[in-house]
Amino acid sequence: MKIRCVKCGTEWEVKGQVGVRDECPECAAYVHTCTNCAHYESATQSCAMPNTEEVRDREGQNFCEEFAFGPGRPASAPAPTPKPLPADEARRKFDSLFRDPDA
Repeated sequence: MKIRCVKCGTEWEVKGQVGVRDECPECAAYVHTCTNCAHYESATQSCAMPNTEEVRDREGQNFCEEFAFGPGRPASAPAPTPKPLPADEARRKFDSLFRDPDA
């Protein structure tokens, strides 16, 4: 199964289940976390599974037995780096932000 780190966005292949102590090979963030789980609801910052034990640190390692890795979670993707604009285009946009509307 291919997984992606919630912290840095690095993708790598995991054979079998995600282990409790598995870490991202790039940034060493734990993978077995609420924020990586398919049952985690980011809007309410809670678990969708009823009767699960409360976890204080949603981004920290936990031992939840209901954990199921949720690949492609939108919250796990790092923001794309914008392409730099040519100098004249950047200047035009800057000027349009601060132009006097009465001029």
